Amino acid sequence: SRYMHRLICVDANKKTVECEPGCRWGELSRALSGTGLFFPPDPSSGEYASLGGMTATNASGAHAVKYGSVRDYLLDAEVVLSSGEVITLSALSATPVSALPFPFSRIADVYLMHRDLIESAYPPVRHNVAGYNLRGLVKDEKLLLQGLFSGAEGTLGIATRLVFRLLDKPGYDSLVVAFFDSIQKSAQAVRMILPLNPAGIEVMDRSLLEMAREVDLILKNRIPSGIDNVLLVEFDGSTPEETRKAGETVLSQLKENHLCRSAYLAISEAEKARFWAIRKAAVPILYKLRGKKKILALVEDAAIPTDRLVDYFKGLYALFDTYQVRFVLYGHIAKGLLHTRPLLDLTDPADIRMLKILADGVFDLVHRLGGVVSGEHGDGRLRSTYIQRQYPEIFPLFQAIRNLLDPFCLMNPDIKTASAPDQMRHHLRYGLHYHRTDTGPSLLFQPGGFPDAVEACHGCTTCTTLTPVTRMCPVYKVTRKEEAAPKAKANLLRAIISGKMGPAALYTQAVQDVMRLCLGCGSCRQECPSNVDIPKLVMEAKARCVRRFGPSLRSRTLTRAETAGRYGGYFSGITTPLMNMDTVRQAGQCFLGINRHAPFPVPARNSLFHRVLPVTGSGNVQVLYFSGCYAGYYRPEIGEALTGVLTRMGYTVHTPNQHCCGLPLLSNGMVDAARKKIRKNLAAWRNLLAVVDHVVVTCSSCGLALREKWGSVLDLPLSHQIQKKIIHFSALLQHTAPFSNMAPVNQTALYHLPCHLKIQPHAHDTRQLLAAIPGLLVSDLPNTCCGMAGTWGMAAENTKLSRDIGNQWISWEKCAEKTDLIITDCPTCEMQIAHLSGSVVQHPVEMAARSLVLKC
Repeated sequence: SRYMHRLICVDANKKTVECEPGCRWGELSRALSGTGLFFPPDPSSGEYASLGGMTATNASGAHAVKYGSVRDYLLDAEVVLSSGEVITLSALSATPVSALPFPFSRIADVYLMHRDLIESAYPPVRHNVAGYNLRGLVKDEKLLLQGLFSGAEGTLGIATRLVFRLLDKPGYDSLVVAFFDSIQKSAQAVRMILPLNPAGIEVMDRSLLEMAREVDLILKNRIPSGIDNVLLVEFDGSTPEETRKAGETVLSQLKENHLCRSAYLAISEAEKARFWAIRKAAVPILYKLRGKKKILALVEDAAIPTDRLVDYFKGLYALFDTYQVRFVLYGHIAKGLLHTRPLLDLTDPADIRMLKILADGVFDLVHRLGGVVSGEHGDGRLRSTYIQRQYPEIFPLFQAIRNLLDPFCLMNPDIKTASAPDQMRHHLRYGLHYHRTDTGPSLLFQPGGFPDAVEACHGCTTCTTLTPVTRMCPVYKVTRKEEAAPKAKANLLRAIISGKMGPAALYTQAVQDVMRLCLGCGSCRQECPSNVDIPKLVMEAKARCVRRFGPSLRSRTLTRAETAGRYGGYFSGITTPLMNMDTVRQAGQCFLGINRHAPFPVPARNSLFHRVLPVTGSGNVQVLYFSGCYAGYYRPEIGEALTGVLTRMGYTVHTPNQHCCGLPLLSNGMVDAARKKIRKNLAAWRNLLAVVDHVVVTCSSCGLALREKWGSVLDLPLSHQIQKKIIHFSALLQHTAPFSNMAPVNQTALYHLPCHLKIQPHAHDTRQLLAAIPGLLVSDLPNTCCGMAGTWGMAAENTKLSRDIGNQWISWEKCAEKTDLIITDCPTCEMQIAHLSGSVVQHPVEMAARSLVLKC
């Protein structure tokens, strides 16, 4: 997916798409936006699933009951065989069977000789990826290999180009949400609903729903407590009346048959999206379940005839009750495909033995009911051992086909046609031999917290999403390098704490280079369904390295913004022209590794602390204003605007002596220096903190430091007191004061939401504040990082990458042409955007101040 990921062509007239295998489903969906077309297979991992991988497993998704799987849409493929020969499926199908070259002539013979046996050997389930799909290989004297290669998991060849057909996208949908007291009643409801032709029916059991209630307050109010499961029943169509009528029919039938506790028709797009988001993130959310036992993909892909679902549920519950194993259940119940995940501890020998016991038990149950253990996820190394038992009569034909196309078993060996009986016990992420190695005391985590945080990443790969659906990971989105993905940091650190690499590996250049690919934006921590704090792990890794070797000269230089601002203003007449000299910048890049093209702030001649009094205003509500280095020494106009707005609105504003928030130091691993800065601030504010109602910031990064980082670095009562009182200025104005009586400013603007503000509470209050300013027409920039990331973007080796991140989704030249100014809350975002666009960039508090001044 790094190199072969082109979306070659979308032909709207022919309703086809041609792409390379590394193209992601999310990228295709984005490209189809506005065409009225869609690619129906939609696995929950779609945003980061490659179309090549989806073809290899014959993926389907939540709407497969109506729309089918990938093999139903594959028109053509270019495939490289194990011999190195390149074939296209369309060329083979255009050749009469009698004229086919070897080995394809022999494949046709295998099918024709055993046609009746093959067609009768598969169980009566529509969704089946167990073994090879040999059905319909020859039709009208043509060899049709699309069905064979879809679901072959790369064992027969490697696709290098794919062509799919597309469908017209339904314009409307409705969603019925129904709550049940037992899974057996849900199964009865499904059989009743299927004749209505739903687009999909999903089930989620109590464990997943309990987690959903925890992570979403709105869902907590919508999901009744004490229920067993919920069904999501979706209908789509060409008119809203059509879909609503179908939903109302389901509600009526459920009520008449007394099957569910309650049910309703979800009306708003937001509510429908909430339930689907929980379903799509089911696996990562369930990994948040506390304790050593984690959900496992072991028997999670069984497909059962829908008329045997009740029997399946009874047998499943009996099996797990026998061995006293907890499990969770969710999935595509409309097509009889349930994702059942037991909770086991893979460091416990008893639970490792249980893997085969449960897998055997589920296979026996599924086989007896006429189903298969691999419905859509593939056989892989978990379930290949059951293929021969599933198909005893045609398994030799599977082997024959495999030998014809891959005689030396080079392509993804050990699956499909060869597998050890207990293979599911091998190659475990943890397992019997896993143990934690003592890597020394943590600098940012509580005892035991560092390895726990490392192991919290289970590798779901959500962090490799490439579209703006997520902001994470800016570096991965541009480079598509595996080492740039957030999960790569967790994988490396797990290898270190488990002893596979050894504690000394942390201090190697190779590992630290991977850590430096993290911007520290925090988007992955927020958007990761399991909320793994990768930036904090990276800070820990850098901090340990700095503790051993000391900080680099570049780090020492770039983290002294406070010192440069505090004293540089006195000499700005000399230093400003000097810093703008190309020879000086070249020397900085040559000797310090500082990007000579990076925008550097210029210290103001008079700092904020020379412009405002330590205390202004006389209101009852008192606030401490932490300006940060930028508003304090480089752009004091921001601080003046803030104090002006707050005093005008009746606040008493304290602007005490203050020092850097320490975030630049922490980002460079300089934890001890950051602690000193934090201690200085706490000492200066000790008495004031007992008096003020809020600690207000205008810099989003400073706000993040005070809200989260200070408590990690210094576990002191004052640090936690600040955490409770910290508030971004826009949240203060939106939630604690009537912000009205404003004059129009009559300008157009674009707003950039900084990464560090996005991951904090009330992230959208600034946008709402700007919308309230009369005459200010504000549009949002795309959901993306600007690429600066504080001192990270000032490193010479990050010059191109920083610009590429900033330019990936935005044409800054067009922005400059279409708007009067750009607004953002972050200092380094402001510098980067001004540098890339040439536009005027202002802080939102300046816009608020202008409106109030104009009114006066």
